[in-house]
Amino acid sequence: MINNMFKKPFPLKLGDKTKFAPVQNFKFAKGVGAVAINYLESNEVAKHYPIFFVKDVDGYSPIALLGLDRNRNLFVNSGGEWKNGRYIPALIRLYPFAFVKQADSKEGEISIAYDGEYEGINSPDGEPFFKENGELSPFGEKVKDFAEETFKALRRTQEMLKLADSLGLLSPVDITIGKEGEKQYKVTGVFQVEGEKLNSLSDEHLLEVTKSGLLHLIYNHLDSASNFGNLIS
Repeated sequence: MINNMFKKPFPLKLGDKTKFAPVQNFKFAKGVGAVAINYLESNEVAKHYPIFFVKDVDGYSPIALLGLDRNRNLFVNSGGEWKNGRYIPALIRLYPFAFVKQADSKEGEISIAYDGEYEGINSPDGEPFFKENGELSPFGEKVKDFAEETFKALRRTQEMLKLADSLGLLSPVDITIGKEGEKQYKVTGVFQVEGEKLNSLSDEHLLEVTKSGLLHLIYNHLDSASNFGNLIS
């Protein structure tokens, strides 16, 4: 998923002199068929892309499907332009930066890395992450704030999905999609929330799901299924 964007990740070290020009196109995301999202952006994501859930060592996370082939993003054209009017997920907007968790870091702490093969590195119109005195530049502050906000939202989303898992709401699903008589695509390894299980929750559990914000995320997930037609090119 997101790793397909980064060719050569480098940790950003204090005082790094590298300069970064603004991203000019989204060619770096052409091979990203799905990307992790957070609950804060699920409203916008649900308007354009199907939302499902995946599981890894950190638990469950929601993803936006950007294509039916794992390594193909249908919303970026040959010129690197994102399809007009479509929402661009936060982790893609964060590029060429990404947050990484260090093994020895405290809970909730992150470090920032960048793609060493980003075409805008050390461009004449680039901006440094740090000032000469080692403090964050205005550009660095902006990136740091966005990275931290996105990281916290992803962590909060994972906590919501722990609740969904504990209530037995998440079920694995294999999806086959394609126009009749044409190539069929399969989406595997994803999870969905079954409406029947949601409707069978006790009043107590339904209140818990609602207060946590999970119910809103679930509704966005269920509503987003209508976007599968956007993935058949």
